[in-house]
Amino acid sequence: MKKDLCVFALLTAFIFAFWYRAMLNFFAQDDFILINQFSQNNLLQDIQNVFGFPQVTHWRPIHNLYFFVTGNIFGKNYFGYHILTFLFHIGASFLVYKTASKLTNSSKAGFVAGFIYAIHPAHFISLFWISGGTTLIGFFFLAASFYSHLLGKRSVSLILYVLALLASEAMIVGLIIFAVYEFLFKREKIDKLFLTIAGIISVIFLIIRFDFFTSKTTFNVYQIELSTKTISAVKYYLLRIAGFAEVSGDQLTSLILLGWLALIALLLIKTLNKERGIRQLILSITIIIIGLFPFILIPKHLSPHYMNISIFGFSILVGVALINIKSITRIILLSIFLIITLFNINLTQKNNWVIKRSNLAKIYIDQIKKVNPPQEATLVFTDNKLSTSKEAYIALGTGYAIKFFFSNKNYQTCFSEFEDCLTNNANIYVIGD
Repeated sequence: MKKDLCVFALLTAFIFAFWYRAMLNFFAQDDFILINQFSQNNLLQDIQNVFGFPQVTHWRPIHNLYFFVTGNIFGKNYFGYHILTFLFHIGASFLVYKTASKLTNSSKAGFVAGFIYAIHPAHFISLFWISGGTTLIGFFFLAASFYSHLLGKRSVSLILYVLALLASEAMIVGLIIFAVYEFLFKREKIDKLFLTIAGIISVIFLIIRFDFFTSKTTFNVYQIELSTKTISAVKYYLLRIAGFAEVSGDQLTSLILLGWLALIALLLIKTLNKERGIRQLILSITIIIIGLFPFILIPKHLSPHYMNISIFGFSILVGVALINIKSITRIILLSIFLIITLFNINLTQKNNWVIKRSNLAKIYIDQIKKVNPPQEATLVFTDNKLSTSKEAYIALGTGYAIKFFFSNKNYQTCFSEFEDCLTNNANIYVIGD
């Protein structure tokens, strides 16, 4: 218990040290839409929106519930939203530690896995963008489900698996994780009843999710395709899982990371002389591969924050690789990854679209507060030195940001990219000039 508390404290400290700037990041695009949809309406309407047929997003009741809770508690205080996201990430990192420790029978390997998962640069969007926490929250429940399964708590594991599915449909691949684990580590004692129930739950969920709670628009936007773009998507995601930054300009860091990965690979080869090491390796690689789906089949919507499950597999892989080396060597190798990650996070923060759009949204909101147009004024957004009207439209959540921040003003919005904003109405205020 004392060791677990120390690890929890360490992981929490590292997460806040690495990601604290995310808590200061303003709302952006979908945040405004989702907060308006799931909170600050009347209670009955909010609950209906959370669990009913999706009007503005996917049917993800647990993720919608996140906005119901945070929107009603924190309102316009974006810091509070980020704090709750951090709690999910801390919990997930600790569960990775516990799960890896159980799989490898080594708390050292478990800590390595939890540490790698906690600071991995691919979490950037999940932590900096409030709306980007879908797969992060879903993975928290999936990791809790898998760990409960390792402890033999069948009912608890199944309940948590259902919650994972209701947070993100991508967690459906958890069924494969359960099955591969049973085949590799239990063999003659495979829990067929558990796998059968989990399989039935998965089938029922898929039917409900895609036959009853998915609009045609969603199918059109997120079209599955198998083409040459799929190969590019695989390359993109494997690089993100390995820890490479998404933006350019990191050549030296990339070379160092390549050397680090090569050394991890060599250390992994040494584990192949033990049967359990081979099984751990197979399970880790399987988790990395299945975590790519369905995202590699949707190449038009690439983003590293979808890779929570694959990063889990990568983290276990590194834990297995460092299980039998000297403590000082382990610390050095973790320190190298730490420095690489810190550099990549800083580099990403300078170039990422989440930062640009959240900053843009804040500038617009602050300007409107300063100008303070009268009630029912029309706010016009045109191309200017600050941004294009299209970027303003996206950053402000198609205009929901105005409703969110100035609900009592009853402002109208007009974006010149999509609308004719020319009128003789004197009650017009051009924003952004």
